Amino acid sequence: MPKGKFEPSWTARWFTCAVVAVVAGAATAIRGATPPLGERIIDNLYSTQFVSANEGWTVGSFGSIFHTGDGGETWRPQASTTYEQLFGVSFADAHNGWIVGRTGLILHTANGGEKWERQKNTNEKHLFSVSAVDAQHVWAVGDWGVMLASSDGGQTWQDRSLDRDVILYAQSWPDSQHGWTVGEMGTVLVTSDGGQTWQDQASGTEKTLFSIHFADLKRGWACGLDGIILHSEDGGATWKAQRGNTEVGALEQIGVAEAMENASLYDITVVGNIGYAVGDIGSLFLSTDGGVTWARQEIPRDSKLGWIRSVSLVSGTHGMFVGANGLMIRIAADNVEVSGRK
Repeated sequence: MPKGKFEPSWTARWFTCAVVAVVAGAATAIRGATPPLGERIIDNLYSTQFVSANEGWTVGSFGSIFHTGDGGETWRPQASTTYEQLFGVSFADAHNGWIVGRTGLILHTANGGEKWERQKNTNEKHLFSVSAVDAQHVWAVGDWGVMLASSDGGQTWQDRSLDRDVILYAQSWPDSQHGWTVGEMGTVLVTSDGGQTWQDQASGTEKTLFSIHFADLKRGWACGLDGIILHSEDGGATWKAQRGNTEVGALEQIGVAEAMENASLYDITVVGNIGYAVGDIGSLFLSTDGGVTWARQEIPRDSKLGWIRSVSLVSGTHGMFVGANGLMIRIAADNVEVSGRK
């Protein structure tokens, strides 16, 4: 992609229509939840994380930060003191959290978001993902192979950037020593020494991967361009395609129907037996067997031009999807609710 742009390449593939969706077959009710201060959220939302069934955050355009304490039924804004795009959020616990965004922005809170403060970072490359392994150990990755690490709660950040130009979009840390990160051209990197060294893993594709999630040290999933879902059962030593075409083909070889069927997937997670993968044009896939198989969940026809960017799950039964134009889809046991939309 051309460098120097303020948003990652996946934004160019997104549409800006809102999705008003429900997970078919997994939902028993839909109702609008109360948006913050009675107003409809219209900002594009890029990332969400829940630390419990009740408490979660979501971040997005123009420095937007929203917090819920009731499982997503209501949301309240938190002051970010910036208008930069915020691409990633991660909390180590209900108090300590980090947000990253455009031009190397790093925000930190020690009180659940009542106050967010900017942390010093001399690397101004865009950051697309942050992972709080615990309250002291935090990693951020992004444009031009940037990798930043802190072992003191973000008071200082060490630049561990790669010596090659590859955009890194996501990361997963099952524990403080073992981590994975993914990005352009099918890149998968792994560390087993807390990030001191990183090794390439063969993903079996040259298509961009936007998300990765390891449930433990062996079982992991990645997703990306053209509806790809990859799965590993051996810590990433080998990857198997569960859906999508891993082959890189010319655009003229892909028909409209195939493009719609295999729209890009931007986030994936598996907690217990439940897993979700979400992406472009309202793409939403559900697994009820711990990520062994995935089934598309149908959404209303007039909502299929929107994108869903991020999913967070707690114990597999509570959480949130977020996406374009303030889209929030609440996961609450056997209910899935569209938040703040008509």
